[in-house]
Amino acid sequence: MRPAGSIVDTSVWIDFFKGVPPVKTSLAKLIHRDKVFVCGPVVFELLQGIKSSKEKEQVKEALLSLPYLEVTIQDWEDAASLSLDLRKKGITIPLTDLLIAQLATASNLEVVSFDIHFDQIPGLKHRQP
Repeated sequence: MRPAGSIVDTSVWIDFFKGVPPVKTSLAKLIHRDKVFVCGPVVFELLQGIKSSKEKEQVKEALLSLPYLEVTIQDWEDAASLSLDLRKKGITIPLTDLLIAQLATASNLEVVSFDIHFDQIPGLKHRQP
């Protein structure tokens, strides 16, 4: 089944806001086609790294104009199960990436990221921009 859209990870958003040409072009196309979703872990990661109030407002405006995925109790449970399964295999993935992967899987979305953690999650649709 083809993904219904994409959750864009923090690594890609950072390059987008810096104006990196291939990333900005690729992501702008996805946004224009209404295929980009945002979630709490990405908002958190981006906002905690911002240095100026002007930059913060620009990022918030861009992200909050996109469809937002809420994390449910079931998402927390499924992310915990995923983490446990991966740790049994010796793989440790940050909580934010586990939640992003869970939301993507539950919503039939792909994750667009430069982060190799997503390559280690079975069944996750993942690609670079």
